[in-house]
Amino acid sequence: MHGLLRRASAICGYSAYNPAIVERARSCFEVVGSREGARQMYAGASEYDRMEAVRNRDALCLSLASKFPMVVRP
Repeated sequence: MHGLLRRASAICGYSAYNPAIVERARSCFEVVGSREGARQMYAGASEYDRMEAVRNRDALCLSLASKFPMVVRP
């Protein structure tokens, strides 16, 4: 999820991104290791790209913001 929302945050231009989520992802990254952590981040970013390929970017950005209000703000 973090990779997906991180990618969306950069593309959608959300006004806020929850720093607690970033810290949690960082601690998970340490537990699973850098190779697996990087693989998961890329997988999440790719998931955003797949979703954007079939949906309008603006609609996708609004949808993600409404599904994850504890993480991002439009």
